[in-house]
Amino acid sequence: MKAQPSPLKCLSYFITELVLTANPNHNPANQVSLDFADLMITSTTEELRDNNPKSRNWRVALKIVQNISDEKKNCPYNFAVSLLGTFVVHPEYPENKVEQLAKINGSSILYSSARQMLWDVMGNGPFRPLMFPTISFVDDPDDSHGVLVEESKPEPGTIDK
Repeated sequence: MKAQPSPLKCLSYFITELVLTANPNHNPANQVSLDFADLMITSTTEELRDNNPKSRNWRVALKIVQNISDEKKNCPYNFAVSLLGTFVVHPEYPENKVEQLAKINGSSILYSSARQMLWDVMGNGPFRPLMFPTISFVDDPDDSHGVLVEESKPEPGTIDK
């Protein structure tokens, strides 16, 4: 497989919200039980209109929220993160696929960034960070069942929190 430039170019993205709280009742000796279904992931996409009708600029907003009761789950953290990104689609990309590309790939780019940001912030907390699953923004309702968010496992020779 040969790498090639994407028809979707990320012009910029930034965090609009980042909240993380450690659960003081978390017991690291017990299994972490954060189900994928406990995450609320929303993504919205809008075309940016300007004076140039051929600009093909898009804005994508992504929000990931998890906030479940301490009694329900042995989860080390509660968190919320929101990102806003601006993208442009290549002028030769088929017109009938432009919106789908912006929605799916734009959301995927922002999710990967949010996932890494949460990993980094949790890495400075009192417990191991959570490894978020890779996900797809392609509409398929049967793909989201049974996926768990797992706590990271320390690599041999690293410091365990």
